[in-house]
Amino acid sequence: MKAYLMIVSLLYSSALFAETPTKNMIVHDKYCSSPEQTMDEVFENGALTYCVYTGLSIADAYKKYVDEHDEDYLVKTIKVNNNIQKEYTKDEVSVDYKWENPKKLMIEQQFAGGITEFVLEEDQKGTKITITGHPD
Repeated sequence: MKAYLMIVSLLYSSALFAETPTKNMIVHDKYCSSPEQTMDEVFENGALTYCVYTGLSIADAYKKYVDEHDEDYLVKTIKVNNNIQKEYTKDEVSVDYKWENPKKLMIEQQFAGGITEFVLEEDQKGTKITITGHPD
């Protein structure tokens, strides 16, 4: 059963990544990968990471992502359609959670060195998280 779920997840993520032409993908873990990018591409388009959580709702995918990654500035859990703002004044970081609808959440982290954007989108197959880091 696990092998079946892994195959479905890989096919789903392949279909999602087919939307964006990429040369080679760097796999970070079983959910997340990034296209190879030059520094010019990073400064022009941002550093991109895509995570695919097959079969998970947006709230469950968010929790799984936060639990498995070192994200000091993301709240541990979210409530659907609950916009929030967090300030970490000691570190000069602000984080905005804005829901476009119950199936799409946009998170913006503002740091002294740039901005990181998370876009979480849920569909009938699961949730895709697109992370874009924009350096200053």
